[in-house]
Amino acid sequence: MNVARSWLRALAVTVTIASNVLAQVASAVTGNYGPRPQGLGWAIVFVAVAFVYVVCAIIAWKAVRSPVPGWLMIGAALLWSAGAWYPLARGIGWLWPPVAGVTDLWAIFVGALVLCYPTGRFSRTDRILLLAGSGAILVRFIGTLLFSSPSGSECGCVQNVYAVLPNDDADFWLGVAWRAVGLALMITIAVRLAVRWFTSSLPARRVSFVMPLAIVLWCYGTVQDSLSFTLGWDGGWLQFIPPFAIALIPPAFVGGVFYARGLRSRVADLVIVARDKVDRALWESSLARTLHDPSLRVYWWDEQQRAFLTSDGEHVPDDGDRDRRGRSTLAIDSDQGPIALIEHDIALSQDDRLLDAVSSALLLSVDNDRLRGRLERTIQELRESRLRIVEEGYLARRRLERDLHDGSQQQLVSLAISLRIATAKAEAAGNTEVAGDLERASAQLADALKELRELARGIHPTVLTDGDLGSALEELGQRSHLPVEVRVDTTDRFANVIEETIYYSVSECLANAAKHAGARNCAVLVTRRDDNVSVVVKDDGAGGARFEPGGGLEGIRDRVEAVNGRAELRSVTGLGTILELTIPVPTSAAPDDGKRSE
Repeated sequence: MNVARSWLRALAVTVTIASNVLAQVASAVTGNYGPRPQGLGWAIVFVAVAFVYVVCAIIAWKAVRSPVPGWLMIGAALLWSAGAWYPLARGIGWLWPPVAGVTDLWAIFVGALVLCYPTGRFSRTDRILLLAGSGAILVRFIGTLLFSSPSGSECGCVQNVYAVLPNDDADFWLGVAWRAVGLALMITIAVRLAVRWFTSSLPARRVSFVMPLAIVLWCYGTVQDSLSFTLGWDGGWLQFIPPFAIALIPPAFVGGVFYARGLRSRVADLVIVARDKVDRALWESSLARTLHDPSLRVYWWDEQQRAFLTSDGEHVPDDGDRDRRGRSTLAIDSDQGPIALIEHDIALSQDDRLLDAVSSALLLSVDNDRLRGRLERTIQELRESRLRIVEEGYLARRRLERDLHDGSQQQLVSLAISLRIATAKAEAAGNTEVAGDLERASAQLADALKELRELARGIHPTVLTDGDLGSALEELGQRSHLPVEVRVDTTDRFANVIEETIYYSVSECLANAAKHAGARNCAVLVTRRDDNVSVVVKDDGAGGARFEPGGGLEGIRDRVEAVNGRAELRSVTGLGTILELTIPVPTSAAPDDGKRSE
């Protein structure tokens, strides 16, 4: 189907161009121009008009949804050549009358092209005007066949074989009548278009910004041609105005279409305007500015109130106020229900693709906003879930540390005391062998108790419970194999999970500096900055450290991000490593379990 349509259009274009070019060539070769202007310049002008129509037809077929405008342009260009063929056909009695009858039929096609601008569709009034023009041209065609019989000396014509009532003056009066009717129709179309243009809104005037000029010039050309035909008036160089006006109409049509297409491309930019969030007031003002319709309004569907609201959250005016003359409403819906109503100038309704672009842009923006909101909620839920897991882990370790401290550790301490008492009794009884066994058991118990305390400290640092963050970090520095400078510039207490995160992160950094970096010195700085606590750990080791999956630094970053913080690493080979942790804390941060004094 598409191939056949393409071949048909190609054939129509070829025939149209060939008809116009061959007619001018034949006229130049035979020198037979009839009543038409003569000369190479006029031949070029006539062919140029046809070429303009053909080129614009090809563009219209690609740019306009309806194929009608393109075929109207081809029809006008093809019949444009009839005026050049008529003088060449005057020697053939059966040919020249039909050709003479259709020499002005191109004007009907041009008028139809003007009336269907820019959508390719006709209103009821447009159809009436077309029927009137078609009726007038039909009357002229039939009158030419039945009555036209000019003298051979006057037009060089042979006898009209179709003439029923031959009349020498029939051709003249038919021409006068046709021009009178044509001029009346042209003035009607021009007035109709002018009134529509001047009374319409800014969008309507912008869409049809060239066509009024072409119509005015065409009206002038029709008046000039009528005067020249009736009075024999020679317009001189003014005779170039009619073909210029006629040639201006298809570019005006195509220009308006491409202007509307430019609006569609600008509508697509609205997605960029709303890429972060659908700001309703911004979307409305941007759309109004893009479509050059300052009266445009967007009413948004509110799911809770089950009604449309303005961008300011107010209820939509009553339907009687909204359905104003010259206004139209575009409803935008999705699979999930209504989204918005766009009230716009009715002139914009002439371009379906423009409104489709508006709908698509708004749908894309809203869907993007919905997906972004859903993603943000999912991320927030994930953060809260991860934080709950971390907090539950903290509480579990805290309970385990307490169980070890209050249960197994206390029992071992009691056992150690009992062993010391038993050793003293054995020595007092002079049983040195038993006393030695008891001392060795006491030593093993002391080692086991030390290991248990280290294990408990690894599960949960008791120093955080008995002291504060500063003392806990000081103890880490003292236990490190490197000289560590610790400075805590805040006395605030933070949530247990945050202090524990800082403690274990610093512990891992000091261990990495000693084991892997070959550092000689380390420094730890803790500061409070508004709603954040900053922890900076520096060393003068080998550098070149980076976050790697499964590595200690990656574990630190995961631990910090679990409490909504971030970790930044700066490590240059040979220049040491700096790890900065930034963790958000509430303004009134406080311990969250109330049992630090235990």
